Amino acid sequence: MNLNFLEFLCNELLQSDNERSATLSAMSDAELQTVYADVSRQFGLELVCGVYEHSHWLSDLLVIGSNLGPIHASQTALYAILVELERRGLDWPDV
Repeated sequence: MNLNFLEFLCNELLQSDNERSATLSAMSDAELQTVYADVSRQFGLELVCGVYEHSHWLSDLLVIGSNLGPIHASQTALYAILVELERRGLDWPDV
C-alpha cells in the first residue's frame, strides 16, 4: 500500500452512490489483511504527526489540533477495511 492507494480509496469512499468499496471487494483475503495492517500503521503515523505538530492535554484527554485531514482519511479507510473484513467473516489481523 502507498499513499496514492490510500488517496484513491478515500476518494472512492466519498462517492455517495457507493455502498461498498469496489477496490476492497476486488482484493483477495490476504491482500485485504495486508492493507489493513498498512492502513493501521499509516493511521498511527498520522496521529503521531498530529500530536507532534500541535496537541495539548485537556483534563485526561489528549487533544490533537493538527494534521486532522490525513487522520480522518486514514480512519475512514481503516473503518471501510474493517467493514469488508467483517462482511467476509475474516478475523482482524494482529498489527
